[in-house]
Amino acid sequence: MRDEYRFENGRPNPYLRKLGARGRKDMIAWWESVREGVRVLPKDVAEAFPDSESTVEALRLVMRLREVGRRRARSGRTRAR
Repeated sequence: MRDEYRFENGRPNPYLRKLGARGRKDMIAWWESVREGVRVLPKDVAEAFPDSESTVEALRLVMRLREVGRRRARSGRTRAR
């Protein structure tokens, strides 16, 4: 979250009252399920990868490199036998 966001002048959501207890429970359950997918990046990493597109591209490259390393490790073990 950006440092420039200010929440001291915030106000409660006026629609929350209309949801009722069950609606609030459902909303909290939904938020808990969504929140698990959120990752907070350290500042230096966030500066290097300023948007989701570049971050995902870099992570996919890491995944491919990891797979190549695993394949090499497996093939190296079979040759040694």
